[in-house]
Amino acid sequence: MKRSGALFLGLVMAFSVTVSVAGCGSSNGTNNQTNTPAVNSNAASAGTSESASKTSAIDPKTVDYSKVDVNVAFGDTNSINEIASNMWFGNYDGQVVKVEGYAEHLGSSWSIMEDKGDGSKIGFNFVLVGSEDYPVDGSHVELLGVIAPGGTMEGARVLYVLPENVKTLS
Repeated sequence: MKRSGALFLGLVMAFSVTVSVAGCGSSNGTNNQTNTPAVNSNAASAGTSESASKTSAIDPKTVDYSKVDVNVAFGDTNSINEIASNMWFGNYDGQVVKVEGYAEHLGSSWSIMEDKGDGSKIGFNFVLVGSEDYPVDGSHVELLGVIAPGGTMEGARVLYVLPENVKTLS
């Protein structure tokens, strides 16, 4: 009886560790693809810049960037946190986002980051569409892009930015 109880406990712990490790992955991983994603939009917001239904594809090269859905000012860590926390669930799919922060090269991906003021940072990934000419690591930038599924993890979302929609501020 003790042996089967220990075996059961071991299986439960192994499952818990597997679930914990799977849940620890960042939704921010990208593979710096230069191809244009074809994405299904399920943005529920009426302010979505694409007047697309759930079945239409989003092409970052054809999005109307004059209609910004979310504007994140420099230092607005609450908005960065909101986007980073909810974009994984598709809540921002198809929305045009203008964000100011620091471009940071993190491993094999690029992120737009904000300093939280406590020594930590928060942000989310972006990918330049059709270019590998990313801003200087750590530079203060303004990005204008569209959020869509992408990256190296299934279910991940990133901000797709055209090179002409990157402004280096410092």
